[in-house]
Amino acid sequence: MTVSSQVIPAATTPAPGTATPPPATSPAPLGRFDRLAPRLHRYGLGMLRAGLGGVFVWFGVLKVIGLSPAAALVVAVLPFPAGGWFVPALGWAEVALGLWLMSGCARALALPVLTAHLCGTFAVLVLTPSMAFAHSNPLLLTLVGEFVVKNVVLLAGVVVVTTHPRG
Repeated sequence: MTVSSQVIPAATTPAPGTATPPPATSPAPLGRFDRLAPRLHRYGLGMLRAGLGGVFVWFGVLKVIGLSPAAALVVAVLPFPAGGWFVPALGWAEVALGLWLMSGCARALALPVLTAHLCGTFAVLVLTPSMAFAHSNPLLLTLVGEFVVKNVVLLAGVVVVTTHPRG
């Protein structure tokens, strides 16, 4: 008796009353976006890290040099009297946070620090709601309210770049 190196299964016919499986088809060709998306995705995390870090550095530098449009808002929201040192110090902290975020170092520590900073910006909504909401309506944001609420997006980005696995 000889054993064949190839085993070919016997043709089977479906049992009566069962549907036959559809014939195998080749996948549809990918469109331009579907071919481009994986390449863009590969660079997206780095772009997000650089963009978020850049925003922190930019906003921080504006506070340090005394040209931040948010400086008056910061002082107005603080529950304590702030000297002239506070806004520039906050600016230096934001510059450091931005550089830290861009470096990608100590991400497990960066996440809670950045989260605390961004959540601190939401104090406007609680401590001075008249600045954030028009006519005391939480659905009607003022320009200040929009400025603060957009930090939800920054916070989401920070979570993504600090928790994404290396590799």
